Amino acid sequence: MAISVNKVYRAVLSIINKEGRGFLTPDQFNRIGRQVQLDLLEKAFYDYNKAMNKRKSFITSNEYANLPKNIKEKIDLFSKEAALVITTGVAPVPSDLYRVINIFTTDRTINIQEVNKSDLSYINASKLTAPSTSYPVYYREGSNIKLFPTTLSSANIDYIKLPADPIWAYTSGANSSYAWDSTNSVNFELHESDEVDLVVKILAYVGVIIKDPAIVQIANTEESKIIQLEN
Repeated sequence: MAISVNKVYRAVLSIINKEGRGFLTPDQFNRIGRQVQLDLLEKAFYDYNKAMNKRKSFITSNEYANLPKNIKEKIDLFSKEAALVITTGVAPVPSDLYRVINIFTTDRTINIQEVNKSDLSYINASKLTAPSTSYPVYYREGSNIKLFPTTLSSANIDYIKLPADPIWAYTSGANSSYAWDSTNSVNFELHESDEVDLVVKILAYVGVIIKDPAIVQIANTEESKIIQLEN
C-alpha cells in the first residue's frame, strides 16, 4: 500500500491556490511531507494504545469495527526483521530503525528480555537472574544494542522502520514551471486510509510557511472533525 505523492501534492496545491493564497515549492512540500508522515506514524502508536484501553470495556467480533486491528495494520506496514551483527555482545541497530518490537534468538525459541542498564548490576548479583544463553537480556545504548551474556553470537530483531522520505521529483518545465518526474518520485508509505489526514496536516504546516492563518484555521477545523469521528 502507498499514497501517491503526486496526488497529495496536487490536492494541497489545489486548496492553497484556490483563492490565490500562495505557492508551495516541491522542496518545501517534500520537507513537510516527511515530517507529517512521521507524525502520522507516531499517532498510530498513540491511537493503538487508546483503542486497546477502550477494548477492555468493549469487545467486538465485527472485523470492520475492530479498531486495534485496523490501527495495527497501519503500523505493520513498517514492520521489518533483520539479523543483528554482534561483536562481543554489542550490535549496531539497523540504520532505518524507528522502534524496537522484539529481539530474539535466530530460531525464535527464546525472546531476549529488555532491561534497564541501571538494573543490570542487580540482575548479575543473583545466579537465578544472571543472564545466560537460556535467559539472555539486552539494553539500548545510543545506536547500539548491548546483549548479555556477551558470548551470545547471533540474534534477530523485529522492528518498525523509518518511512522512506516522500519525494515529489521534478524537472524544470517551460516558464520555470515544475514537471512531475514519476520515475524518481517516492510515494508516501502510509496506509491509504490516512490520505485525508495526510493532506489536512500538510495544509496546517503550509499555512504557517506562507503565513496564511486562514489555511491553518481550515486545517485545524478539519483535523478536529477527524478527531471527533475517531472518538
